[in-house]
Amino acid sequence: FIDQGRGIRHRGVTGGAGFGGASPAWLVTAVHETCRHPGLAHPPLDPDTVIMMLSDLPMGAAKFILQRAQAKADTISDPIGFIESKAGEQREALAKKQAKQVQKEANIAAEAQRQAMSAAKKQGLNPFVHQPVLQDRSAARVGGKQDKVVAQLPEHVHKRIQWLNQNGGLMQPVDMSRVSGALVATQQASQVAVLARLKEQGPGIEDPNAWLIKELRSERRQEQIRGGVVAAIGEVTVRRIEWLNTKGGLLQPLELQVARGPLQSVTPEARDKVLKSLKEQAAAIADPAVFLINECRRIRLEGLETSAAQDDEESSIDWQ
Repeated sequence: FIDQGRGIRHRGVTGGAGFGGASPAWLVTAVHETCRHPGLAHPPLDPDTVIMMLSDLPMGAAKFILQRAQAKADTISDPIGFIESKAGEQREALAKKQAKQVQKEANIAAEAQRQAMSAAKKQGLNPFVHQPVLQDRSAARVGGKQDKVVAQLPEHVHKRIQWLNQNGGLMQPVDMSRVSGALVATQQASQVAVLARLKEQGPGIEDPNAWLIKELRSERRQEQIRGGVVAAIGEVTVRRIEWLNTKGGLLQPLELQVARGPLQSVTPEARDKVLKSLKEQAAAIADPAVFLINECRRIRLEGLETSAAQDDEESSIDWQ
């Protein structure tokens, strides 16, 4: 990432959550400095919104986006939209990089196994019959590649798994050689969420490794769904829905896929109003999805009625 220090003081703070998210202290300082940039004052940037957009990105990615915003300040008509767009690009690039690395490691392991089988055939051995020396060599090759995959995982994930194996009451220990690929392919926030669920449910799970792989696959699917919803209604709106689900006191969770269509059918300003109403009335709304659908429909109908009234007024003026 470009690091030219365009008005952002570097404090040497390491990354945090998400994809290795930027340190909160560093990010708060950097965002406030960016928001005070004269070229980004009209319309003014809301620091809390910008921090929310960038908090899950690595420090380098967040720094790059803020620097670009400052560098292009004189030509950006929608600063918050620019930052949101760049943050989405960085997340997509990071996800692709992670998936590519996992696939690369899998290909290396498969190639090592193929070479081992080929060597066995050349020596006149049956590769499907137990050959201790051959298998040890093959395992060493695959193990070396597997170690590289494991090494990509952050330290806190290793510590959580170690704690689960020692204190989690699991029926079987978590085997890193089985689950590391699935962990690496999944965003760090989702890794932590799945391991937290394993801590709660662990004693009742017969095969923690198979359970982990399945749950991580489900999380990656949810990440893909989230990416599609973000593309449709924006990162800020998605994060507001996620906040409502976790801290907004909703009686039922509001699924992103359900919210996408209604919110996409109205203007960004209308989305804000609907979600604000949902937040204020959360304790009294039995089904947030039904409320959202009805409110967006009401807003669309009001818009159509207003447009029709304006057309009638214009027509009457033309006749006069």
